[in-house]
Amino acid sequence: MLFSMKNKMRLAFVLVAAVVAMAIYQSRQAGDGSIRFTVDGNTAYGYGTTQSNSYGHVKSFLDENPQVEHLVLRRMPGTIDSFTNLRIARLIRERGLTTHLERRSVIASGAVDLFIAGVERTMECGALIGVHSWSVGKFISPKDMGRDDSQKLHEKFLRDMGVDPSFYVFTREAAEPEAMHYMTQSEIARFGLLTETPNCE
Repeated sequence: MLFSMKNKMRLAFVLVAAVVAMAIYQSRQAGDGSIRFTVDGNTAYGYGTTQSNSYGHVKSFLDENPQVEHLVLRRMPGTIDSFTNLRIARLIRERGLTTHLERRSVIASGAVDLFIAGVERTMECGALIGVHSWSVGKFISPKDMGRDDSQKLHEKFLRDMGVDPSFYVFTREAAEPEAMHYMTQSEIARFGLLTETPNCE
């Protein structure tokens, strides 16, 4: 009976270990929506969403690819961890990377901070930059809270990146958390998001 109980415990341990291993494996796959990159020469192409564990992933990627100088953001819908997202953005600036949006690029929310982090920021006509307000759960938004630590943190980040700090308030007022406002060329120019303005007439 004792032997049988030990076998059951071993089997349970093996099953738990297998489940954990599968979860880790799946979390690392491109299909889970996490931020990921492909590399072509000195250019990295970014996709996905930043999460709580994304800083280490991005830092390891950059350490393993020291030749990367340019970051092209392609399909990046945002973040689920604003603090980590800002750490990644500052890492991009520390590494001296340029950022670029291709004609079919679509970035939104926290991904805009990653774009702003570039020492040079360019875009092709047709790229979309989406902004909206954040929320905590379904009911609390910045409009309910007034000036807060998050606003101070983001405004300092924008100043450090050479972008008009009033851009933060603009994003809060441009659209509700469940909606999205895609910026016009005049809005992009007003806040200094680009270091080189394309001619999109």
